[in-house]
Amino acid sequence: MLASARSALRYVAGMTETEFLADNKTQDSVVLRLEVIGEAATKVTAETRARLPEVPWQKVVAQRHIAVHHYRKLDYKRIWATVHDDLPQLVEQLDAFLKEIP
Repeated sequence: MLASARSALRYVAGMTETEFLADNKTQDSVVLRLEVIGEAATKVTAETRARLPEVPWQKVVAQRHIAVHHYRKLDYKRIWATVHDDLPQLVEQLDAFLKEIP
């Protein structure tokens, strides 16, 4: 999850929303990373989810289902908001959690 979140952030680094909305390659790359994040989230144990209650697990998984099964309905403005607003927090949360593990 962490590696994919970091990759998605790298893909959009320095881009504006307008540039992202006009760049199909970056959109495809970011959506793939979100799919991977969502798939990985389905494998996270209940114990780990409980230790990371601030992560919106159901939303993470739901976004993956939309991307995979309802890709024609993807809202790239929403994808941009997810990457721009939500992924930095996810990276921080996962980083902090992983630093706690011996």
